[in-house]
Amino acid sequence: MCPTRFTLIRSVALAAFGLLSTAALADNGGTTTVYKWIDAQGVIHYSDQPHSNAQKLEIQGAQTFSAPPVPETYSAAAPPEAQPSGPVYQSCSIAQPTDQQMLMNVYHTTAVVQTSPALRPGDDIHLFVDGKEIAGSGTSFTFPVYRGQHTVQAVIEDSVGQIVCETSTVTFYVHQPSIQNPHNPVHPR
Repeated sequence: MCPTRFTLIRSVALAAFGLLSTAALADNGGTTTVYKWIDAQGVIHYSDQPHSNAQKLEIQGAQTFSAPPVPETYSAAAPPEAQPSGPVYQSCSIAQPTDQQMLMNVYHTTAVVQTSPALRPGDDIHLFVDGKEIAGSGTSFTFPVYRGQHTVQAVIEDSVGQIVCETSTVTFYVHQPSIQNPHNPVHPR
């Protein structure tokens, strides 16, 4: 017989044995009789019913314990003081840059997030420029920009990490002098 098959059969037999003994122990005051035998294929069997050529086993019950009751302070519902206080945001938006704005000859810009009402204590704003989160906190974020089209969006999370407001995506453009321009102040020739 394959060792893997033997291990599987033994595991199933032990599980069945455990179920049988648990049920029988409950009825018998702590002990039970179990019968063990090996069939022609070498498989070990356990049963609570007698079988020819079976070995009779007296099994003592295992000591068990009941779990203590769960105190009300650990209930699934969060206590009222853990819930965020204050009104829900009526709106949130990107105030700067504005949608479709062209920024001329800049290498850094600032995004400003506006909320109504004001940002609640414990809430965080996460700013995403071109889909990547920008480090920072508060309602104003300064970051480097390169020429071309960019997008910016903000997400506000409460103190437990739930999203409570999400801005629309704003698209803006950055125009910078070409590095091949002989009059480029950043890269003179």
